[in-house]
Amino acid sequence: MYERTKDIVEAVLKFEERSFETRKIVNAKFLENEIELHYIFRKTLDGFLILIMENLFGKYDDASEKLLYQLNLTVSYIRTHFVINNLIVDGDLIEAYTLIRKQFEKYTRLNELDNKPIEKLRGKTPNVINLFGEAGKEIYPELSEVEHFGHPRVSEFLSVETKDGKKGPSIFPTYKESAIICYDRSAYVALYFSAWLVDFVQENNSKYDRNKDIETFLMLEKMALDCNIIRVKE
Repeated sequence: MYERTKDIVEAVLKFEERSFETRKIVNAKFLENEIELHYIFRKTLDGFLILIMENLFGKYDDASEKLLYQLNLTVSYIRTHFVINNLIVDGDLIEAYTLIRKQFEKYTRLNELDNKPIEKLRGKTPNVINLFGEAGKEIYPELSEVEHFGHPRVSEFLSVETKDGKKGPSIFPTYKESAIICYDRSAYVALYFSAWLVDFVQENNSKYDRNKDIETFLMLEKMALDCNIIRVKE
């Protein structure tokens, strides 16, 4: 029994070491293939969310159920945003897409809370497509397909090609060019969320000055257009 336990522990340690090393390689390749403007956008968006969120920290006397609900959703959104970032740059794209889908749902629920009584939303799934329109019809089913493994093509995110041309799944991540596309899906909804967050903070913090954040948001929007993260219909 002792020998078996020893083998199990050694297997886990070797797995963790190799997992760490492969993710370092994938991370380096992601950065190598990311254009400078995209990198600047990514880091600016992250810092933007952190700085806005700091304006929500504090004590709320007699906070309503709705406000507490939105605060918790907001904190969850931002925490998940950074988890997604790490998953993408480390090559865990299926896991990232699954969480991006949840981000669309969280943002949708935040908007629904702005417009409907909380009693009408309990137990109901956020209506993403109703909020995002045509973009929702395109993106949300794509995210759902990955989360539910709804098509064999999802396997490509796990696939690795050997030197002799054979393909198969790998338990360790590899760099995929589609990692940038995956990030762009996350950034797309994060931009919507950050615009909502500016309004939410202003509504709940009388000391908050939104002017600098609006300027930053407009700069982010311009970079997002230049990086094709968002597109304008011609």
